[in-house]
Amino acid sequence: MILIVAAMEEEVAAIRACLSDTKEERYAGIPFVHGQLKGREVLLMKSGVGKVAAALTTTVAMEHYPIEALLNVGTAGGLARSVDVGDLIIGSAIVQYDYDTSALDGPSGKGLWFSADEAFVARAQQVSESLGVPTHQGLIASGDRFVDHSMATKLIEEYPQAVCAEMEAGAIAQICTHYQIPFVILRSLSDVAWKQENALDFETYKELASRRSAQLCERFVEALAEVHTSE
Repeated sequence: MILIVAAMEEEVAAIRACLSDTKEERYAGIPFVHGQLKGREVLLMKSGVGKVAAALTTTVAMEHYPIEALLNVGTAGGLARSVDVGDLIIGSAIVQYDYDTSALDGPSGKGLWFSADEAFVARAQQVSESLGVPTHQGLIASGDRFVDHSMATKLIEEYPQAVCAEMEAGAIAQICTHYQIPFVILRSLSDVAWKQENALDFETYKELASRRSAQLCERFVEALAEVHTSE
């Protein structure tokens, strides 16, 4: 079973519209939607905002369902100078930038790092290219705060390889790593820290992001189904 985790309610609704044979269940007050997508059994879940909410919901899913893989879609703010609003980020690595035990552990205590499944990253790249979406692979900086221009400056100084910043990927990556579940994190950029007047009207952005998330999920699951069939 593939767990699809979306950040916005609009994204959940757009992905659910692509599913067939849907059924909803609740555990610990969290709604989960079963369904079929491109011949694969999937489970759809809204993560909630921030690392704690994302960790809670993902753990509940892992404890109640036979999850074999996780696909997480959502929104981020761009950090790299090469990116633009609407671009897709594939997180090959994720760092919890607000994890800091350096007072005890020295430089090694700065940041908690995780790596996405390399095969999933490659599949996601193929899918995004087939959709014609401008795409970048790289490091996602994840932490429990909204990143303004001042914070973005600090992040890029500390993590110069970071492509974007957001609030859930670090927790989802940590839970997947604990349960040894392969995962990939996909983020659509709502704004870019270095560019003036770059943010879309958020209602316009939500519509674009929701539609694109649904397309990505559908194509990605289809690609995994093709691999599964050929094995």
